[in-house]
Amino acid sequence: MVFLALAGLWLCWGTSFPAMRVMAQTLPPLSASGGAFLAVGLVLLALRPTALRGLNFRQLATAATTGVCLLGAQGTVALAERTTFAGTAALVVAALPLWVTVLNAMLGERPTRAGLLRVLVGFSGVALLTGTQPNAWTFVVAAAGLVWAIGTVLTARTPNLPGPWATTTVQLLCGGAVLLAIGAATGEVVGQPTTTSWLALGYLALVDSLAGFGLYTWLLRTTSAALVSTYAYAVPILACLISVLFMKEPPRPIMLAGAVLIVTSVATELSARKPRTRTANTRT
Repeated sequence: MVFLALAGLWLCWGTSFPAMRVMAQTLPPLSASGGAFLAVGLVLLALRPTALRGLNFRQLATAATTGVCLLGAQGTVALAERTTFAGTAALVVAALPLWVTVLNAMLGERPTRAGLLRVLVGFSGVALLTGTQPNAWTFVVAAAGLVWAIGTVLTARTPNLPGPWATTTVQLLCGGAVLLAIGAATGEVVGQPTTTSWLALGYLALVDSLAGFGLYTWLLRTTSAALVSTYAYAVPILACLISVLFMKEPPRPIMLAGAVLIVTSVATELSARKPRTRTANTRT
């Protein structure tokens, strides 16, 4: 059951990048993403109405801030995928654990020489992808990965954070509301969306958010965090395969080289981390 759930998690989150690209073709990315996140947050709140009871202001503020960082980054990736290949976006975002290492080093956690080497190798892969793709939005995806890492580090360093259900509910509600507000402020309009884009949006809400969250939470309670963290390098590989096989994105040699550098460095970085007693409810 554990390995079936793990494979399901890889599938849920590995297909999210191609789904975001399909959704963003004819739907406003920020508003659509925000609406989906807000709807899922309301569903979680309806399923467990008492989840937010007893939370103090600091807990709510931290969960809300991390939600804005994490979901704001995801909405930005969806915006960038209007012109950026889904496989490329997935690989650039996959450098998230390396960003976390850099931020922790800035906060006083001195990395080892091997850790520095892993960061250099991983970011050289990111540089390959951003430098060879003739699209400024690839750099926006890289910046979104940094914002995502900031939310992750903030979550991991906050004591007495509420449980996964309450944290995720607040993150979805606040992050979704902020994305909707930004979409409205920037003048996003619905236009004439296709049925395919609507289906992709529904897929992101049901599969990426609800099913992915459920599998992730169950796995964290059932098995080790080290095993669960394998999604960080399985997801970009799966996203690239889906993008090439089903979305006809060109399989470029430079993309393969960048993928090898990023996935190898992320895999070794996660393997080198010591087990922690508490795992942040984020995609790290």
